[in-house]
Amino acid sequence: MEAPLETQINDIMSQPGITGAVCTDKQGLALAAQGTLKPEAAGLIAGLASQAGQLKHGTGRDDIPTVVVEFDTGKILIHSHKNAILAVYKV
Repeated sequence: MEAPLETQINDIMSQPGITGAVCTDKQGLALAAQGTLKPEAAGLIAGLASQAGQLKHGTGRDDIPTVVVEFDTGKILIHSHKNAILAVYKV
């Protein structure tokens, strides 16, 4: 089961401007990580996604927000889908 996930992370990492990626479950367990985003960040990433999910503005249960954390050097995009959360660092 890990091989398809690793393949997806490799595909993400091959995109221009992507320097890190981590996939975590809803509890913050790192499932895969590469580059500048380390597995140790999985709990924080899951927490941010969970908190953002509570900001729903009544557009439906399937309206899941994407969190963007901006830095001077780039940004981290965090998105949940079903039981997984993906964070990508982009410069």
